[in-house]
Amino acid sequence: MRSVSWLLFIALFSAVSCGNISAPEVVVPGKSSVKKEVVLTGPAFQFPTTNRELLNDDGETNFFTATNPERPWTSGAFGCVRNSGTRLHEGIDIKCLKLDDDGEPIDMVMASRSGRVVHINRNSSASNYGKYVVLIHELGDLPIYTLYAHLRSVDKALNIGDLTNAGATLGTLGRTTNTNEGISKERAHLHFEIGVQVNAKFNQWFDHWYADGQNFHGNWNGMNLLGLDAAAILKRANAESFEMLEHLKSESALCRLIIFRLDFDWLERFPQLVVENDSENKEAIQAWEVDLNFSGIPVRMAPVRSKMRSGGAKYRILKVNEEVLKKHPCSGLIFRKGQQWVFTGKGQRAMDLLLYQ
Repeated sequence: MRSVSWLLFIALFSAVSCGNISAPEVVVPGKSSVKKEVVLTGPAFQFPTTNRELLNDDGETNFFTATNPERPWTSGAFGCVRNSGTRLHEGIDIKCLKLDDDGEPIDMVMASRSGRVVHINRNSSASNYGKYVVLIHELGDLPIYTLYAHLRSVDKALNIGDLTNAGATLGTLGRTTNTNEGISKERAHLHFEIGVQVNAKFNQWFDHWYADGQNFHGNWNGMNLLGLDAAAILKRANAESFEMLEHLKSESALCRLIIFRLDFDWLERFPQLVVENDSENKEAIQAWEVDLNFSGIPVRMAPVRSKMRSGGAKYRILKVNEEVLKKHPCSGLIFRKGQQWVFTGKGQRAMDLLLYQ
C-alpha cells in the first residue's frame, strides 16, 4: 500500500532532538484555534498501539498480522513480503489486542511522535487505506511522516492543522478499506508507516500525469509516500537513541544515477542528505549523483562539478547493486536491457514525480 511550509515546521520543532526529546510548550503565533503542543521526554518513536510484543523474544507472531492464517507473520511486515516477494508492503500491520462483544477491535491508535496533523480521510471508500490519518514530524529538520490506516474511526475532535503530543489518541484500530476483498475481523489491524513524502507538488504532478484521474488526498496520496521499515525504527528507537538522518544514510543503494538538473524539490527539502566529495572544488555544479534505495528513496546526493554531457537526457543510471536488487525483487524500478540498466515504466513514473517542478 499506499505543501506545507517547512520553515514553519522548523520553527515549531526546533527544540526537538533526533533521539530522546524534551521541549517546552509551543504556541503558534496567529493560530489560536490550533492546539498547543507539549513535547514529552521519550523515544523518538513510540508504539502507535499498546501492542509492544515486537520488543519481546520471538514476539513477532503476536505483533504482526499475517495476510491470512496460512501465511507467516512476515507477510505483515515491511518490504517484499507479498505475492511471493514481488509486491512491496510499505508499512507494517500491527495486530489488535482487544475486541468488543461483536468481535470488532477497540484498541486505541496513538500518535507515535509529537507532530502536526496534515491529512485525515474519514471516507473509507475513498482509499485502500480506508480511514486514515497522516502526521508530519521534524527529526533533525528532516520532514518525516507517520501514517495510521484502516481505522475503525477517527477521533471526532481531530482536525487538520492540530498539533498532537506523542501518545495522543488519533482513533480506533479497525479494518476499513475500499478493496473488493475487504479485511476480515480476524485480520483487523493498524497499517502503520514511517516514511518520506516524494514531492511537495504532487497535486500538480497528478493532474499532469493522470488527466482523467481523481486525487482525493492531495499531497498525502499514498502514491506520494515512500515508507521505511517502521518495525526496525520502533525497535531501535525504543532501545537506544535514534538518529533519522543516520538511518536514512545507512539504507543500501539499489542504484546510482546522475540527474542533469541543478535543483529539484527533494534537494530543497532534504539538503542534509547532500555529501560533498571534494570540498575544495569551487567550480559550479553541473549535475547531481543520487543514490536510490530499493523503493526509490534518494538516500544520498553529491554535486557533480565537472562538465557533463546529458545527450538530452534528464537522468541516467550509472551503476546498479545487483545484490540489493536480488534481495528486494519487488523493487520494480529498473531492469537490464542488453548491456545497460534502464528504468521500467514504474521507475520512469517515480523519476518523473521525484523531479517534477
